Amino acid sequence: MLQLKIPSAKVVKSTVKATLKGYRIPAGIAGVIPYIIYLLVVTIVSVFSMLLTNKLILIGAIFAVLLVFLFAPIFLGAIRWFWRATDGLKESPAAVFYYFSSRFLYKRALKCVLFLIFKFFTAFLTCLLPYFVITVISNSWIYQFLGAEVPLWVAGLALVQSFLRVVGIMAGIVVISRYYLFPALAVMDDNMLLLEAMHISVMVSRRSVTAFIGLAISFIPLALVSLLALPMFYTAPIFLAAYAIHSRYAVVNYSQNLDNYNKQDFTF
Repeated sequence: MLQLKIPSAKVVKSTVKATLKGYRIPAGIAGVIPYIIYLLVVTIVSVFSMLLTNKLILIGAIFAVLLVFLFAPIFLGAIRWFWRATDGLKESPAAVFYYFSSRFLYKRALKCVLFLIFKFFTAFLTCLLPYFVITVISNSWIYQFLGAEVPLWVAGLALVQSFLRVVGIMAGIVVISRYYLFPALAVMDDNMLLLEAMHISVMVSRRSVTAFIGLAISFIPLALVSLLALPMFYTAPIFLAAYAIHSRYAVVNYSQNLDNYNKQDFTF
């Protein structure tokens, strides 16, 4: 079967440059809006932290709620904006607030975010389960609770515990990487079922995730520049456009390879 390759980071970057040409200011505004909203969330949480001293759990809950219900729909709106921009649809930066335009769209955005949170939680919980088990076994309190002495072999579990923690985290990252295309697929079509988008992301990412990792690594120098606030107007649209373009390439590549496979003549 003919295997069509995912374009390299160089091709994606050149496509980003062509896409944003002559449209830098609207793209910069659309890209920086989520960052501004995030700063607003941090500011609100900082105010609450001063009012609610020594209540870290409550402050963390406020931060999580604001991220899910305010920041996440706007970030998805930004992904949608750049996805449509890569298709030649030039919209106003105000379209970043698309998922606040109706109850249906807002609920869809929240479901999308909660789907991802659930997948991330279950992936790391499953991959770190052996580590949690060893942690419980090696803790002295469980033996005190049972009224027994701590076995000598428990001391040798420290190295095993560290090994399982590292392996579990790495395995969790591998598992959640299968869903990196999910946001792009979710904003691509408002009528697509989110479970379908999840399934497609898993299928497509099998061949495209390594190319995406390479693209992400190539952006490390630019990401370091983005640690400062001012360059975000320039770097944010580049990151979002690169993600949208790579996602479009990955989906098209998968569809073309699937079509080539279906057109083959098999001889038995």
